[in-house]
Amino acid sequence: MTLFTIDFFELVFLAEACIPPQPIARGAFFECLSEEHYHKMSEAERLSMFKFITKNGSFDLNNEDCRHFYARFNPRNQFLLSCFHEGKGQELIAYRFNEEYHTSKRRLVNSDYIKSVIKLKND
Repeated sequence: MTLFTIDFFELVFLAEACIPPQPIARGAFFECLSEEHYHKMSEAERLSMFKFITKNGSFDLNNEDCRHFYARFNPRNQFLLSCFHEGKGQELIAYRFNEEYHTSKRRLVNSDYIKSVIKLKND
C-alpha cells in the first residue's frame, strides 16, 4: 500500500470530516487519530487538535468515540503510572477513560498493579 504524506493542518481538516457518528471508514480513521497519529504529534499539535476538534459543532460527548478522543487528547488527563508486575517495575504514560487508566482504547492498566499515579502537567 502506498503511504501519503499530509501536513498537520490537512490532518486536522480530515479529522473534522470524520467526527462520529460517521460511516465505518471515517469512524475507523477517527479512532486512528488516538491510536496511531497521537503518538506522531508534538504536544503543541496534540493541544491544537484537541482544541479544534472539541470546538466543532459536530463533536458530541454523548458519543463514545468522541469521549475517547476527548480523554486521549485532553492535556489535563495525562498521567504517569508507576506499576509493578511479575517482579518488574515500570512507568507508563496513560490517560483516564471510563474510570480506568488506558494506554490505548483497548488496553487498560490493571489497577492491582498500579503503585502510584502522578498527574502530568501538559497545559
